[in-house]
Amino acid sequence: MCRGDDMPIDTHDLEVRTFRDLIVKRAKHGEQPLLLCRGETLTYERANELSNRIANSLADQGITKGDVVATLMYNSVDHALLWFACAKLGAIWAPLNVSLNRDDLIYSLTDAGARMVVVDSELLTAYELARSSLPDGTLEYIWRSPDSDESVNVTGYTEFSDLLAGQATLPEVIITPDDPLAIVYTGGSTSMPKGVLVSHMYFIGAAMRYRDIVEPRADDVHFANSHLFHAGGQQFGVSGPMFCGITGAMTKWFSVSRYWSLVREYGATIIDPLGTMMSALLTPPESDTDQDHNIRVGVGIASGQVRPDLRDEFERRFNIPLLEVYSMTELGVMVCSERINDRRPRSSGKPYGWADLIIVDNNDMPVKTGEIGQILIRPNVPNCFMTEYINKPVETVNAWRNLWYHSGDLGYLDEDGYLYFVGRQAHWIRRRGENVSAFEIEKVISAHHSVVDCAAVGVPSDLGEEDIKVYVQVKDGATWEPEKIVTWCKERIAYFKVPRFIEYVAEFPRTLTKAEIVRHELRSRGAGDAWDSERVTVDD
Repeated sequence: MCRGDDMPIDTHDLEVRTFRDLIVKRAKHGEQPLLLCRGETLTYERANELSNRIANSLADQGITKGDVVATLMYNSVDHALLWFACAKLGAIWAPLNVSLNRDDLIYSLTDAGARMVVVDSELLTAYELARSSLPDGTLEYIWRSPDSDESVNVTGYTEFSDLLAGQATLPEVIITPDDPLAIVYTGGSTSMPKGVLVSHMYFIGAAMRYRDIVEPRADDVHFANSHLFHAGGQQFGVSGPMFCGITGAMTKWFSVSRYWSLVREYGATIIDPLGTMMSALLTPPESDTDQDHNIRVGVGIASGQVRPDLRDEFERRFNIPLLEVYSMTELGVMVCSERINDRRPRSSGKPYGWADLIIVDNNDMPVKTGEIGQILIRPNVPNCFMTEYINKPVETVNAWRNLWYHSGDLGYLDEDGYLYFVGRQAHWIRRRGENVSAFEIEKVISAHHSVVDCAAVGVPSDLGEEDIKVYVQVKDGATWEPEKIVTWCKERIAYFKVPRFIEYVAEFPRTLTKAEIVRHELRSRGAGDAWDSERVTVDD
């Protein structure tokens, strides 16, 4: 067991305990850039003023403390301002994955109970497919991206720009550290994706850990790779830099071809190449400009996602030390980490007082030092982990059984308490930086009239992490071509959940006790000779 209380965290003298107070306090940085995104610059002073205006406009529309404001938006300055406005008002921000399509978008919006939805004009087609299934009275706003056609007439939506006309004063609302601030969706393992309800202190705690890991300097700029609908994008691109009084930079999408030019353009000094992004950046041939940058440190996740030699090659080729972290949305991100002066090869570091760690067997009994088991973790600081899975009390209690959070991840501890991540349990598939629920894919495919049963598993990908393979059992006499299976999925779920490999089976291997599909046996077969969507042309 790794006891976090060896280095207890002192929160008595915290400058701020809510995200609302953090935004207000940091306004003193004035014209210093807080966020650079898609050609726009948001200063600390303007972030405070404009979020007040949006918060008051939301209040004028009847949004009150505890109401959910959902966003279906790419990264942008205005997207961040909506988050800040919710913090000012006590509302709950629910950023949704921009790749969601009809079925999974309906599910997420309904599950979150959104009273208001702000839709990026570029994502309007997907939203329109879900719109008729949403409750009457949902407030709908349209945000027009810089690349959109301003002349397009959108019926039934209010322009986002109207929200900027509110009063510039801070709304008079009492906010406490344990008040909910966001719902962040994470891939489920045996069910639909879960909405993780997190508090104001969740973001403050993660930002404190960010500060301790990167050891910020006044002129630092963190170029974040992720999205605002991901906990990583929220912490690396915005809240971590804000807490430290430095600048975050984000783009609409991660791009291999433009990555290093953007690093130089932004003057970035910190990056966070996560998983397959790391291997993707190694794909182009080596160049004389590979080390032409000012990056002093990288923070990311390589263990279990890319081969160790790729991580080592990244450090060597680009001359950037990479600090490994162990993160989950539920835990508040970066809860376990390496530090600049405390690194141990292949480990994810230690929790440094934030939490206790223990490795257990299938019966929740602790295993010996160095033995692989499930990673269990519990916080030492109140309100810095998840509050609950919304609308899922059974899943919440199960995740916290025996008063430990059950990560579903496998790993081991060495004699000094350093964590080594090995892999993921259950039915998670890690594809291109996304956690995908096998259950969700299976639910969509099983809805087809030709299907008896199906199973989705992860198989090794050429770039690291996994590709999705689906085994399908069709009814006697029925046929369902693999191209049509892919098209069926593309119409109903996000692109990153669509299977690459399809294989037909006459029957599934099953357990004797519960007749459950033996997934590890299916995974062990790998891609094999399965039909491969990347080797054929599939109609959109």
